[in-house]
Amino acid sequence: MNSFTILKMSTHSNFGTFQKLIMLPGPTNVPIEVTEAMISPSIGHRTSDFSSLMDKVVRKGNILFECDENIVILTASGTAAVEASITNILRKGDKAIVTVCGEFGSRVSEQISGVGASPIQLIADYGDYPSLSDLERALETNPDTKAVYIVTNETSSGAMCHWLKEAGDLTSKHGAFLIADAVSNWGADKMPLRDYNIDFIATCSQKSIAAPPGLALISISTKYKDQIFKDTQKLHFLNLPRYINFFDKKSQTPFTPALPLYFALDKAFDLMLDEGMDNRYLRHGYCGKAFYDAFEAMGLKLFGVQEVRSNTVISVAYPDGIKDKDFRSSLETQYGVVVAGGFGDYVGKLFRVGSLGMVNQYHVLTTISAIGNNLRRLGFNANLDSALDVAMKNLTNIRSKL
Repeated sequence: MNSFTILKMSTHSNFGTFQKLIMLPGPTNVPIEVTEAMISPSIGHRTSDFSSLMDKVVRKGNILFECDENIVILTASGTAAVEASITNILRKGDKAIVTVCGEFGSRVSEQISGVGASPIQLIADYGDYPSLSDLERALETNPDTKAVYIVTNETSSGAMCHWLKEAGDLTSKHGAFLIADAVSNWGADKMPLRDYNIDFIATCSQKSIAAPPGLALISISTKYKDQIFKDTQKLHFLNLPRYINFFDKKSQTPFTPALPLYFALDKAFDLMLDEGMDNRYLRHGYCGKAFYDAFEAMGLKLFGVQEVRSNTVISVAYPDGIKDKDFRSSLETQYGVVVAGGFGDYVGKLFRVGSLGMVNQYHVLTTISAIGNNLRRLGFNANLDSALDVAMKNLTNIRSKL
């Protein structure tokens, strides 16, 4: 596996200037090659130069998403991709099934209601995930369901859908569309659009792709494309047929794109292709397991149900006496490692580590060491030696498999 240089960001403290490691569920650390790509000379977005760049990016994206239709790129956050999946296909009175087990599933449900459609919620506790049998029952009870929305990785809790392929087979059988809100795990977990019978994948640049924030990426099936061209919604910025037509005719975008980010995405796609998607899936799986095993060995309690744990968002409960503000602020200022806190009712009760993008041995061991030492400093007797030992065993497996 290649090693990647992380862009240095200055963090000032009484001890000087040192490197900051961004271990969030997004944005993630960006390889220096990707960052440097953004300083390419400026080009016009209505020129053949941009058309050539766009052609390259879309061609590479089609390979990575394993799709038959050209990918669509929006200058926006991943939320725009999810919203586009809803506004382009759902109408007033339609039914849509949606997994709800955290903040982002709830947001999808709200967006479905916002267009006048009826969300049928598959609800699970925070830290758990609905089951495939829940989906099967919902489809049987609601045979007129138009779309199924799967939040493939609930970023707020660290719960992941482990039955996405089966969901595609089941949804296809019932004649509904399968929409994957894969913002925080596309590129880290396997989900080939064509082979999994997925009709729409929504993701973004700053998560597992390991590029800067600002681009929403969309991959669609021919079935979804035919539907939105047959029943075009009166939309402006999120009008997907407009993007598709513009690319087909000019290899351009209908609105001004964030040009530097396209150069960065092109390079990030190169790194993904060079590594190979199967290798990326293995790497993310082993790095995630290294974190989980290390935190348990350290004496911490993992959050959520073991069977549904995410490979990219590792949620850990705070030990008694450790305050969120003290822990995360000192982790950043004293050790240069940035992690996320909890959402909603779990603010102050857990912290979340992002294990995605170009995460490798350096990121994992540095983060574990920083967290263990910081917990010790704050009064928790973390077993750091055991944590590092079990992490290394998992990381050794990456090298043996690649």
